[in-house]
Amino acid sequence: MTYREFLKQNETTATNTHKEASAIQKLIMEYLNLTPTEWYFNLDKEIDDIDNLQKIVDKYLIDNIPIQYILGYTYFYGLKFYVNQNVLIPRYDTEILVEEVLKYIGEKTCKVVDIGVGSGCIAISLKKYSPQIDMIGVDISQEAIDIAKKNAIFNSVDIDFRVSDLLENVNEQIDIIVSNPPYISSNDYVEKIVKDNEPHIALFALEDGMFYYKQILKQSLTKLSFYGMIFFEIGYNQKDKIISLIKEYYPNSKIKVVKDLNNIDRVVIVYCNQ
Repeated sequence: MTYREFLKQNETTATNTHKEASAIQKLIMEYLNLTPTEWYFNLDKEIDDIDNLQKIVDKYLIDNIPIQYILGYTYFYGLKFYVNQNVLIPRYDTEILVEEVLKYIGEKTCKVVDIGVGSGCIAISLKKYSPQIDMIGVDISQEAIDIAKKNAIFNSVDIDFRVSDLLENVNEQIDIIVSNPPYISSNDYVEKIVKDNEPHIALFALEDGMFYYKQILKQSLTKLSFYGMIFFEIGYNQKDKIISLIKEYYPNSKIKVVKDLNNIDRVVIVYCNQ
């Protein structure tokens, strides 16, 4: 069987099982370590080791493992990040969060904390594109911190990573808090491939998804500088709840909501004392 025939056969299987057909080519190219040009010239060659190649593809088609975990990496905000099942797979929607923080920072020098750092995609992207900031990344998971450190080294940025339950181990004054915390309620639908593979500690939150927002806001009262700001990613139906919660802790705050590319409320920006 040629690579072209193998690709077509497995793409058909992917389509029939409601999976992303383009993932098959990515897996094959990674297995063969081929560039797109090299792949084109190998399409009609016979496969030498079809059994092992099929095992790799079946991790996606049959075992239902996300392609990012099979490959061991993904891309976010133009940068490459290593991932495993100890961290969430970075989503394109979260790039909106990074973009809004970068817009505000500009060339300012400030101290920024990313709460729930995971793979490090938010903290590393912020530091990469605003190198003048003092960046701290915290996560309750040592395994997540280990991945984030690896990604920081790979992307050549210097970040202070700490194992911390939210802001517990952050004692200095902070100018900006940014967080994509766990916010999925137990009542929300979650795709099986996500629920079966990604860390639940980074997905789900009590109190109808509001638990970690509440804790961050509470802790921020003694950690955030007077004119500090908070940037949250939120779920599709959480805008009204998060705004009410913010007003409990920062009654004089100015709040802005930013939509993602699908016109869904995605980022909440809190000007805490304005």
